[in-house]
Amino acid sequence: MYIALPFVFALLTALVYWLATAYFWIPLIFLVLLLLIYWLTIWSRGNFFGYFPDSVKTKDRVVALTFDDGPNPPDTDRLLEILDNHQVKATFFIPTVNLAKYPELAKKIMAAGHVIGNHSQSHKFINNFIYCFWEKEINRSQQVFLDILGRRPALYRPPWLFKQPFLLRNLKKHGLIPVSGWFGSSWEIWHASAERIAQDGLRVVKPGRIMIFHDGFDTKGGKRTGSVEAMNILIPELKAGGYKFLTVAQLLKVPAYQN
Repeated sequence: MYIALPFVFALLTALVYWLATAYFWIPLIFLVLLLLIYWLTIWSRGNFFGYFPDSVKTKDRVVALTFDDGPNPPDTDRLLEILDNHQVKATFFIPTVNLAKYPELAKKIMAAGHVIGNHSQSHKFINNFIYCFWEKEINRSQQVFLDILGRRPALYRPPWLFKQPFLLRNLKKHGLIPVSGWFGSSWEIWHASAERIAQDGLRVVKPGRIMIFHDGFDTKGGKRTGSVEAMNILIPELKAGGYKFLTVAQLLKVPAYQN
């Protein structure tokens, strides 16, 4: 058996080489299809399947700060402190797994005047391919919000900004407004410094944009000190540039909650 393994490996290598040379267009088509799927379903500014706003057209210097994947103590507590110090209201998109873990912190977010949006129940990427219609995720998560906070969010941000026609159609059926946005910093996931994240955010921000930052990581918590402390740099700079801060509901001129 051990003698045959190198032979099998050599045969497979030869087969792959033959496919790559004789049918070089196969991997090329595959790559194009992957890029097309990414553009249609994940790229934050793609609206091929329907309404999925990342901004509004306006000349007014207004912006909406959003934070995903919380609540996540102690980072969310610190973020609330910073937002309060600067008198800024933001929008928090929360997976209900996290809501159930830290209900009192979520209530603190709402009590401070911030808006809470639905960010699914589990925040699992694989569910995009298992639950095409997201019926259970939507129903269960909305019920958890109602049970814990007494409110059903009217705003919904799909995990990973993944969108497809069945999901968007079902959100409309449930009276939910899908929300996309512009990632404030591509370095945020690598836990970059507050200075780096703030600098990136200042380059990305434009009038009417919905900015995406994170106070947690999926449903796992994690350290978000850089993202949180970046707000102490970003907010004063934007205010100095004449920007005002709105919640997503205010920016889109829609209700924040269904009840």
